[in-house]
Amino acid sequence: MTTGAQRLDDRFRLARLARGLSQGTLADMAGVTRQSISGIESGRWSPSLEVALALAAALGTSIEDLFGAAPELPALSARLAAPALASARLLLSEVDGAPVAFPLVGDSGFVPGFRPAIARATDTRAEPAGSLTPTQPMAAFGPTLAVAGCDPALALLAGPLERHRPPTGLLWWSCNNTAGRRLLEAGTVHAAAVHRRADEQPRRPAGHEIVGFAAWREGLVVSSKYAKTVHSLADALELGVRLVNREPGSEARRLLDKALGELGAEPTALSGYDTACSAHLLVASSIAAGLADIGVASEPAALAYGLGFVPWQEEICELHIPQALLGTAEVRALLDVLAGRELPSQLAAIAGYDAAPCGKVSEA
Repeated sequence: MTTGAQRLDDRFRLARLARGLSQGTLADMAGVTRQSISGIESGRWSPSLEVALALAAALGTSIEDLFGAAPELPALSARLAAPALASARLLLSEVDGAPVAFPLVGDSGFVPGFRPAIARATDTRAEPAGSLTPTQPMAAFGPTLAVAGCDPALALLAGPLERHRPPTGLLWWSCNNTAGRRLLEAGTVHAAAVHRRADEQPRRPAGHEIVGFAAWREGLVVSSKYAKTVHSLADALELGVRLVNREPGSEARRLLDKALGELGAEPTALSGYDTACSAHLLVASSIAAGLADIGVASEPAALAYGLGFVPWQEEICELHIPQALLGTAEVRALLDVLAGRELPSQLAAIAGYDAAPCGKVSEA
C-alpha cells in the first residue's frame, strides 16, 4: 500500500504533469529551484508555507488541493429503491426532498440499455476505422476524455470528471489490451488502460507517461453449480463444463490458451471455446444467467455476481498517456481525478479491487 506522504507527493507531481510543465519550468514560474521540485516529488522534504503558496499559485490551484487532506462527507440515511447486498455500492438521488439509494448489484452495476449518442453518421455506407465520415450532432458536447480499456472500473471515472472544474465528460471505449494500444497509437484516445502481471516490470513506451489505476486478480470464474467441484481448469475439462470465452487479443484468452497448453489440451476440448464475449462483466453475467459454466475474467466481475473464482494471476491496470497530450483540458482533468480522493474510494468500495496503485506515477 502507498503511504500518505507518497500519496501527497504524487498528487503534486500529477498536477505538474497535467499542466504539461517540466520541473525546471515550474521552478522558474514559482521562483524556487528545480531541486526543490524534485525533493517534494520524491518525498525527501515537505515545502514550507511560502513555497507551497508559490507552487499553488503557479499551478493555478490551492495548497489544500496539492497537499491537504480532503474533508469527509457527512453520512446520511437513504431509502432503498431495490434490495441491496451487504456493503453495496449505491447511486443516490433526492425524490420529494428525501434521499433514495439505488444499489449497483449484478446487471445494475453496468448499463445494459442503449447508450445515448451525441451524433449520427449521415453517410449510409459502412466505413472502416480511420475514415472521415460526415456526422449530424444531436447534442452539444464539451471536453470529453476518451479512454480505451477493458477494466469495468474505468466507468467510475465519469462521476469525478463530471464534478471536475471545469466539468469533463467520459467516453470509455471498452476493448482489450491489444485494441487499446492500437487506438492509442492511432491518436484516437487520450489514454489507454493496459493491464499487466503484477510481477512484470513495467515498460513505459517512448513519449508516454504511465499512471496507476487499480490492481485485481484474473482467473477462472465458475458458476455456483460447480463452485465446489471446479478448482482448476483440469477439473473443468474432466467434468466437460461449458465455457464462455473472451475475444482474440484479450489477456483473458491468452491466459486460457496458456493454461490449455500447459495441460496438453486442445482448445476443442472445451465446449464453447469458439464463443467471444467482449467484457469481464459480460463473462460473469453469461455464467450467472446459466449460459455457460466457466470463463476467464477479473475477480471483481465474479464477486459482483456471487460466482466462484480460481485466481490465476495478479494484475495491475495502468493508464498510458501520450506526453504530447499533457496540458490538454481532458488529460488535466484525468490526472486531477487520479490525484484526488474520490476515485480511490470508489475503487476500494468494489470487492476484489486494490486501489493502492491509483495515481501512482511509474518511474519505468
